[in-house]
Amino acid sequence: MIWQKKILLCVIIWAAKCSSISLNGKWNGRLEPTGMPFIAEIPGGIYTDLETNGYIKNNLLGFNDLINRVVANETVVYKTNFEVDGALLKAKKVILIFNGLDTFGTIYVNNEVIGKASNMFLEYKYDIKNVLKSGNNELKIILESSVLTAKKLFDAQSLDYIVYPKCVPEVYNGECHVNHIRKMQASFGWDWGPAFPSMGIWKNVDLEPVELALISRVTADVSKINDSWKIDVLIFLESFESTELVDKSINIECAIKELNLNYRSDVKVTTSDNITSASYSINVPLNEIELWWPNGYGKQNLYTLSLKIDIENVITEKELKLGFRTVELVQEPLKKGLSFYFKVNGIPIFAKGSNWIPSSIFPEKLEDKKTLTDLLKASKDTHMNMMRVWGGGVYESDLFYDIADEYGIMIWQDFMFACNMYPSTEEFLENVKNEVVQNMLRLKHHPSIVIWAGNNENEAALYGNWYGTAGQRVYNEDYVKLYVDTIKKWAVKIDRTRPFVVSSPSNGLYSEQMNYTNSNPYSNLYGDVHYYNYLKNSWDINQYPITRFASEYGFQALPSVWTLMSAIEKSTDLELGSEFMKHRQHLPAGNSIFKILISKNFLIPNTNDSLLDLINFIYLTQVNQAVSMRIETESYRQMKSHFNDLDEGMTMGALYWQLNDVWQAPSWSSIDFLGRWKMLHYYVKDFFAPVIITTRLDKADTLSIYIVSDLLTPLSNISIEMLIYDWRVSKLIQTKKITGINVAPNESKLVTQYWIVTFLQAAGCGSEDEAKLNCMIELLLKNADDSLIAPANYVYPAPLKDISLPQDSVEVRVLPENVFNKAQKEFEIEVTSQKLALFVWLELKSVNGRFSENGFHVLMGKKQITFYAAEPTFAKNISDNLMVTTLSRIYNPSLRSLDLQIIVDEIIKLNKI
Repeated sequence: MIWQKKILLCVIIWAAKCSSISLNGKWNGRLEPTGMPFIAEIPGGIYTDLETNGYIKNNLLGFNDLINRVVANETVVYKTNFEVDGALLKAKKVILIFNGLDTFGTIYVNNEVIGKASNMFLEYKYDIKNVLKSGNNELKIILESSVLTAKKLFDAQSLDYIVYPKCVPEVYNGECHVNHIRKMQASFGWDWGPAFPSMGIWKNVDLEPVELALISRVTADVSKINDSWKIDVLIFLESFESTELVDKSINIECAIKELNLNYRSDVKVTTSDNITSASYSINVPLNEIELWWPNGYGKQNLYTLSLKIDIENVITEKELKLGFRTVELVQEPLKKGLSFYFKVNGIPIFAKGSNWIPSSIFPEKLEDKKTLTDLLKASKDTHMNMMRVWGGGVYESDLFYDIADEYGIMIWQDFMFACNMYPSTEEFLENVKNEVVQNMLRLKHHPSIVIWAGNNENEAALYGNWYGTAGQRVYNEDYVKLYVDTIKKWAVKIDRTRPFVVSSPSNGLYSEQMNYTNSNPYSNLYGDVHYYNYLKNSWDINQYPITRFASEYGFQALPSVWTLMSAIEKSTDLELGSEFMKHRQHLPAGNSIFKILISKNFLIPNTNDSLLDLINFIYLTQVNQAVSMRIETESYRQMKSHFNDLDEGMTMGALYWQLNDVWQAPSWSSIDFLGRWKMLHYYVKDFFAPVIITTRLDKADTLSIYIVSDLLTPLSNISIEMLIYDWRVSKLIQTKKITGINVAPNESKLVTQYWIVTFLQAAGCGSEDEAKLNCMIELLLKNADDSLIAPANYVYPAPLKDISLPQDSVEVRVLPENVFNKAQKEFEIEVTSQKLALFVWLELKSVNGRFSENGFHVLMGKKQITFYAAEPTFAKNISDNLMVTTLSRIYNPSLRSLDLQIIVDEIIKLNKI
């Protein structure tokens, strides 16, 4: 079958306004050498196309990431036909634009080769006027296997040294040599996701008729100059004939809609570094503008800059959304080392957020609006103000940054290099230079982007000798060639309004002074730090580093059993030791690490029911992850105003690893693949709250109590209530108050300290040897009117595995009961327990949405929360499908029979048995 496109053309006349013509839609696909045909959807990719056509099974089911891998070794041919009429042929040029090709392709029009592609992150543009004909035309792209091409490039190295690593670790079930190609590095496998080395036309394909020049990009730099905001409008042009734009003038008409401001001017076209551009500056008085602020600090005011660009009476219209804000990365000398924090609009900002991996392992799905909106809104709603776009993925879509602009999520933007050495050939560096230029010009107008970083962990890999490169200067020299002489050189030239760091982690300015590779990037006295430790007790606050800025840290947890169920092929897959569960765990010894970390604080139940044991284990991984991350994050927040005896401190950022998932598997994420919040994400809402009460229990059993405020106004006459609960009687036995506390704006305040054993003994918790075992503490922070101003927090003086937990009596009701026949989106849920109930976890089988709280304690007999359904539903659907787990229940199998039956019924219904 031949798919044809009838192109609706704009007529090219003087004073005409032309727009691009989309070639998206249905194309013909073919696998070579078999000749197997399929219908392709453009934008698209080979894995989704073949799954849609029924040639391969669900890519994310079972072991299909391995079974379907054969596709990655094929050659793929994409073909479409389109009609051209006389009007288009009258245009001086007809530009074919590929916004994204994945990755190695040859492009043909009417069997004439018009170009080749070799970088997933580049746009490719070709003037095809000379090969077009009236009537039917054929466009064909032949995409070669990225896996085989990467191997060819590795084998063809003329170097006398190896560009490491050769392959990803075996447990990743991945492919080799991804560092030799410019493609999503994670597509060859990573510790959180599968290998799908895709091929495809993953972004839009357009035709654009042009008379003199193509406006390839319009961007703007916003900077504060004295008493006004300066907007430098930059217009980038491509003539496809080098002499055509020399000494030309173009007319620019600018308008800022919200301010009713209009500007018009003739500007000259210039060429520098082979980049042709025209620029125009606008000055707007400060008092005309409302600032853009990060989430939690003010509004995200955005203004529409509208442009009409007239090139010899051919008009092109463009729009940009701009935000007015200043950003500084403050690296000032301290007693030891340097500070490292962001100022936005002159205000020091504690960066609270996460790390972003691609929202899909399939590139063509990265612009799914619902997925991007849901994930970024879940970040905004949990008080995040920063997201680090990690360097092993992609430069995200315009839509991603638009949403970040609207939500006030600052973006730490890595360039796409991660955990590898890379080649330093002239061809490779030129490819990277084009990648840097194109992507920065596309993205830099977004107010949400506040920093560029050259790579993820590559300085650390060199310094730490990850790949046996120590003592070989060539690797350090290659590092400087790529990240300093190429990426940094172009990054600071293109964007003078934002800071740039060469790596993450790094020592910032100190790394530069040490020639970028000669200092320990994990120093706590400079820059940002990544920290992971799976051997120590993750509930021990004393193990965590006191850094200037924590840009990566985390612990794994399993996703919901319902999420796992969407990927299994048989019921026995839902066993912790099954081949399926082993296959999905890409962290080396990951399942053993789970058990090691959990056993520091919990007993792991064994019921002899493999399904129930898995459900209990999932629950414990999520509890452990949530509490561990709360403790570590609060440690960082406590130190925002303090130094320790080693002059470590003044910590001003906590970005945990990671926000999201690409498949149904254990990972560090706080939101699983199907969008379900893990317990961690509910805890994120608490530990990133604007004001928190938090504790530090040191090795000497000294309990320090802090109040941390990110507010820009003071807190006056507030009070702390410490409620002591006794496990033996399962009730509150004493309340202690501290009143008259004042906290300055943007401060972490150490309020008081106690020797915890004496404190608990005084409350009636027993002898010195028993006190820590018999009681726990709840901390509440209240205003003068006795209202809560921070989430409750808790101290567990002894490991919970050593406690004789009372058997809770949790009951759950959906309220009000008289609306069971009315579909709605919000439901009040009452949770009661006459005994202390810890880590109460509510989960719904088939109703999408989230709870106002989850993983909570019921200590005072009753708690009321809200469920927010994604779509209107009935209260009966909530009550019939609600599963309740608590810490004491996992040790009492008889109380889990109802929940277990819900899961068994669902497995049977899905024909899994």
